[in-house]
Amino acid sequence: MRYLRSDPTRAGERRLTRRDLLGRVAVGGAAATFLAACGAGKEESRATTPGAGAAGRAAATAAPPTVAATLPEWEEALAAARREGKVVVNTFTGEAYRRILRHFSQAYPDIKLEHTNLEPVDFVPRITQERNANLYTWDVVLFPTSTAFQVLKPAGVWNPVRPAIILPELKDDKVWRDGFEAGFLDKDRELCYGYTLVRGGGVYINTDQVKDEEVKSFTDLLNPKWKGKIAVSDPRTIGSTFWPLTVARLKHGDGIMKPFLIDQEPVLSRDRNQLTEFVIRGRYPIGVGLNDQAVKDFQRQGVGKNIRRIFLDDLQYQSSGAIWLVNKAPHPNAAKVFINWFLSKDAQTIAAKELETNSRRLDVEPGDANLLVPMGVKLLQIDAEEILPEVVKTQDISKQLIR
Repeated sequence: MRYLRSDPTRAGERRLTRRDLLGRVAVGGAAATFLAACGAGKEESRATTPGAGAAGRAAATAAPPTVAATLPEWEEALAAARREGKVVVNTFTGEAYRRILRHFSQAYPDIKLEHTNLEPVDFVPRITQERNANLYTWDVVLFPTSTAFQVLKPAGVWNPVRPAIILPELKDDKVWRDGFEAGFLDKDRELCYGYTLVRGGGVYINTDQVKDEEVKSFTDLLNPKWKGKIAVSDPRTIGSTFWPLTVARLKHGDGIMKPFLIDQEPVLSRDRNQLTEFVIRGRYPIGVGLNDQAVKDFQRQGVGKNIRRIFLDDLQYQSSGAIWLVNKAPHPNAAKVFINWFLSKDAQTIAAKELETNSRRLDVEPGDANLLVPMGVKLLQIDAEEILPEVVKTQDISKQLIR
């Protein structure tokens, strides 16, 4: 096992730089988030998305809900949001998020949207420090659940999102897979709402170095052939690794952890973007817990076309992207408007396309058929709060092994 605390770029090998990639992407605000996705994982991009005068890449715009005109509660929230004049949203890194959020600014040009793209490993200490200093920056967060439940819920960071979902069509069981209530991932069914449903358990392989038949299960990763050749994001803190490791542990027993994390001598890092770049460059033929959006951003620019995600039989699970309402949000009504907009059909259609993911909305076309959970199939919902004790156990075992 090797733990990366800085970029160990080999002598004579130049790391992919911002300049390398900027030559292929549009400059300006769009490039900023792309660079955050493909560059250092700790870099924060704070930018205001342009209003209606600056069109996004997608032709369609997610317009304000037309049903809202007859709903007093919505009209009151919208009027108050316009007085507040601003909403601050944090997402993962990735250019796709900026493209999505532009549509909110086009739909509501009088509500300025400020966007940060801090990954959970950086967002958690940041919001914790700010709140300890009585600073309240964010209104809404698009965030996975494990750290949000484990660390931020006990700290009182979240308000229930249920009361903020105002529009009747968003509460229609016919709109959502398994019904509206199935989207609440916390035990009390009120704190956060899962808007996507995707199949998980995939690892990335370099098809020039790894044949399909060589890696079909998690146990295949224990082949001595792959010793020292696997890039893994830190399972103590990174959900995209401790989730599949939890499934592997439940399937094969706790004893599967040491052979993978220690005996196979993987390279470990908290910086998912750095590891993603290493796999893209071909330094490591296998990657676990990479930044999916960073992979897609690279590939859209023609880099890393030989990198492919494969799903392993003994790592299968399902997970959801979740939307959270921050406690003591400085712009609470603008937060409500954003949440209702984001869960609408138009916004979810754009998000599914841009993120290449699958909305829980049944009236939205899948963004990635490979990530579909087949109808009638129920995999382990790895990010449900009820599963958190097993996830924590995986983290604890990882902490014991990684010194």
